[in-house]
Amino acid sequence: MKPVVTSTVSSVVNAPSCIDSNTNAEASLFTRHPGNPILSRNDWPYPINSVFNAGAVKLSDGDTLLLCRVEDRRGLSHLCAARSANGVDGWRIDVEPTLAANPREFPEEIWGIEDPRITYVPELQQYAVAYTSFARGGAPESRSR
Repeated sequence: MKPVVTSTVSSVVNAPSCIDSNTNAEASLFTRHPGNPILSRNDWPYPINSVFNAGAVKLSDGDTLLLCRVEDRRGLSHLCAARSANGVDGWRIDVEPTLAANPREFPEEIWGIEDPRITYVPELQQYAVAYTSFARGGAPESRSR
């Protein structure tokens, strides 16, 4: 049986620390949510093998957006958006892949796309997404189309 891999939300293992400038004490940059919310394949509205790491951003309307790496039943990865009003529960997951590999136009995506990063670019007033594609030659970095 294949192990179930999940994507944790708002959790960091071995969180880095920093020095609090007011107290000179070491402080954690991140804390684990006490409920340890997790998205798994059971949450997905279509059949998948696994949910992996996600790029995350807080949208202007206050929603949290996760752009999750999802492995389909063939073992190929695509990206799928999940949104939540509080970033903990009530996730609204797109009913089909949000961004799928397109190996006809981008041969480097033949075995899928993964490891998304998302950020808002104020000068463009748009979000930019970077991800890794996977092909015979390895995993070159790609950019959104």
